[in-house]
Amino acid sequence: MTPFPMIELALKELIVDRYPAAENKLGGDLSYERGQGLYVWYGLVPGGSSSQTEGEWIVDIDTFADSYGAAMQASLALEAGLLSPSYARTSLLRIDSITQNESPSERPWDDEAVFRVGATYVFTARRPG
Repeated sequence: MTPFPMIELALKELIVDRYPAAENKLGGDLSYERGQGLYVWYGLVPGGSSSQTEGEWIVDIDTFADSYGAAMQASLALEAGLLSPSYARTSLLRIDSITQNESPSERPWDDEAVFRVGATYVFTARRPG
């Protein structure tokens, strides 16, 4: 059985392809500082599953910005890009379905001058090979 590639690498490629504004503003580091502009964070949520033929990952994708409107607008644009169409092929993986478990909503952040809007997605992909 062929192991899955790191889903994070496939997601990074997919997010930049579907939402070009995230290029060079995307990662798994939660060290957002006020005044940084747009930042898109993604991270795996416990609970996915896999079988001999496919895998499923639950992923939080949050947008950070200096205003609520900018963070929400980025999250909604990202949502539209990820869900239409609801499948994708990256250089690492074919993603058969993308669904949303939690729609964009404001999430708490320690710095009240920073706005964080997040959504939760489920990605299902076939095992390569």
